Amino acid sequence: MAAIPDLEFVDSWQLKPEQLGRLYDEVLGPSFPVDELMPRDKLLPRLAKEDSGVCCRAAVDPAGRVVAAIIADTYPASRVLLLSYLAVLSELRDRGVGTGLASDAVPRWIARYRPALAVAEVEDPRRHVASDSAGYGDADLRMRLYDGLGGLILPIPYVQPALTAGADRVRNLLLMVFYAAPEVCPDQRLGPELLVRFLTDYFTACEGRTPVDAEFTALLDACQRPDGIPLVKPSEYLSD
Repeated sequence: MAAIPDLEFVDSWQLKPEQLGRLYDEVLGPSFPVDELMPRDKLLPRLAKEDSGVCCRAAVDPAGRVVAAIIADTYPASRVLLLSYLAVLSELRDRGVGTGLASDAVPRWIARYRPALAVAEVEDPRRHVASDSAGYGDADLRMRLYDGLGGLILPIPYVQPALTAGADRVRNLLLMVFYAAPEVCPDQRLGPELLVRFLTDYFTACEGRTPVDAEFTALLDACQRPDGIPLVKPSEYLSD
């Protein structure tokens, strides 16, 4: 196995246009199904700006090649940071690159944006056993990575909103908590108000209007627990 090159972690707005293009085409594109990934022409202009509502840290090797990226969306009104994507070139997966990049980026973003909650959308390994054969990576391995970073699962019937007109919602996902301020998550139970506000903002922004369908209503209803939503260890969601 070849040695991992020395990597520099940089903000995406510091990258050259050709590096941003390769970040999308070589790192993100092979790592996610089409419906899970924001279109190239919408994402790249936002990654090129420092304060676009999307933040991205990239791992760059000594030759200037982008080999990994982590991307988050900020939702100031609901005080939520959504970790949207974490991707590593296939030849460098399972070698600590993603862990190093996430460990660099997440505390940096929490310090800068001061969210009350930081969450991520992750594949449910129990329902994504074909991810590895499709080339998107091992869902169990990814879940163990997030477990090592301190992530905890919210046991709700989560779906990702449709990211563009004509796209489908993405199902069989989990919503993971990476950080929660004590006032919104006492005793490892997340209060429903902030989560409901965020989900409403997120789906409205992506789908162009606030959904009223049965699937979205069921998601919000599952959050409405008077005693709060418990946080569950990722190990309980592994496929093996």
